[in-house]
Amino acid sequence: MNKHRLLTIAHTAIPSIITAIRVLLLIPVWILLSHGRHDVAAAILLAVMGITDFLDGYVARRTGAVTTFGKIFDPFSDRIVLIVVAVAALVDHLVPTWLLVIVLVREILVGVTVLADLLIHRHRNDVVWIGKAGTFGLLLGFPLVVLGDGLGQPIVKEAAVLLMTVAVLLLYAALVFYVLNFVRTAHQEELP
Repeated sequence: MNKHRLLTIAHTAIPSIITAIRVLLLIPVWILLSHGRHDVAAAILLAVMGITDFLDGYVARRTGAVTTFGKIFDPFSDRIVLIVVAVAALVDHLVPTWLLVIVLVREILVGVTVLADLLIHRHRNDVVWIGKAGTFGLLLGFPLVVLGDGLGQPIVKEAAVLLMTVAVLLLYAALVFYVLNFVRTAHQEELP
């Protein structure tokens, strides 16, 4: 393999490496939230995870390193991150149970819809801006709720829960888009 080809592969892998870092940070976040009161450290790591969610896409678009793998890996990683962090928050009683349940239900529904669209129709759903905004809101809300809890600041925690509620509404709007896209793709296949 020549040097130019190797550099090209490395260049296009950078956004996916950033995404992988976000997923790997789940391990220390889970440990911090479930095995002690290290809320500030967990909040910092959650914030870093939120930054990587923005950074991977930014780097990919800015450097022309957008790949099909990255378009699948990034949203898949978002689902994993949100599910694991929601379960950790549920275990630690950081946010209302109803909020975490609707987050978990939504993430499962999106995962099933997008996977079904990919497997049945061979159609990949691109991330929609409203879903990205909702994911950003949750990735911002989780560290704020953890930080508010760790510092004994209920107003920060309450504001974070409000932010997360708005984010979940945006995420459900994105889910409607994905379902409509699935139905539209199914009807297109039925046409002669």
